[in-house]
Amino acid sequence: MSLRKPPAMLVGLVVVVGLVALSAGSVLAQEQDEALAYHAWFAANQAQDNAKAVEAAEAYLAQFPNGEYAEFLTKWLAPAQLSKLNDAIGAGDVDQMLAVGNTILANDPENLNVLYALAFQIRLKELLASPRSYAHATEAVDLSTKTIGLVESGKTLAGVDNFDKDATLAWLYQNLAFVESQDGMSDKAVELYEKSTSFAPQDPQIAGRNLGALIAVRQKAFAESANAYNALPAEARSAAEPSAEVAAALDRLNADADALIDVSARFVALAEVKNLPAATRDRVYAVLESAYKARHPDDAEAAGLQAVIDSKK
Repeated sequence: MSLRKPPAMLVGLVVVVGLVALSAGSVLAQEQDEALAYHAWFAANQAQDNAKAVEAAEAYLAQFPNGEYAEFLTKWLAPAQLSKLNDAIGAGDVDQMLAVGNTILANDPENLNVLYALAFQIRLKELLASPRSYAHATEAVDLSTKTIGLVESGKTLAGVDNFDKDATLAWLYQNLAFVESQDGMSDKAVELYEKSTSFAPQDPQIAGRNLGALIAVRQKAFAESANAYNALPAEARSAAEPSAEVAAALDRLNADADALIDVSARFVALAEVKNLPAATRDRVYAVLESAYKARHPDDAEAAGLQAVIDSKK
């Protein structure tokens, strides 16, 4: 007996039924996967394990961005991520802080509270450490720069009524100065230290640190220019009509002396106003007095020095 070919309609029906069956199976599998992903979050949340709950919520949203629970978990995740960031800050784990913070910033790149927190924590844990650490210097510059941009544009911290814009910009620019000067004091680092000081000229933690760093730079420059000038022949230095070389060396020496006098007088003025330790004030005063006498040989007793200091207050 010969087999007859099945009708085309029957063949098509079989194919359609097969596709429907495969599609239904795929949908069921996806629903099961989504349910498991949601359950992972639910279990962690019920156990009050915020870190695991955040990871589970992030995993769910990455795999099922339009899933049944996507909207709910998106709303839940924002404050939960902030809580996780606070946990990392409490633990002092800079790498974890950055990992959590960057996850938040990926979806909200202008979240000033998060940018501020990360920049401040790197400052606190590393840039103000003794010895200073530059383990996350790149991140410090990036975060500080972004925070500066938002603050200078007028944005303030959410939930903070007495936000101090100038004080914030002072430590942010100081962060940049710290990193810029890690391999030596460049002109840009000097500019950043001065910029930082301009926002908080009476803050010992800001201005005091900045002026201290600048004194070292100015003192070095003054010593170098003094050595260069003194290396010239004595007869050339005492000539009635100094040569161009001598005049240039003397101009540089005077300019470096003026710069050292200025920054040292500013520090001593701050020390007197803010009652900084006498030993610190006296140490800088000695540097100031020496530079002043060198610059003003006609005032051997430095009688005019206090007036210079007072003008910086």
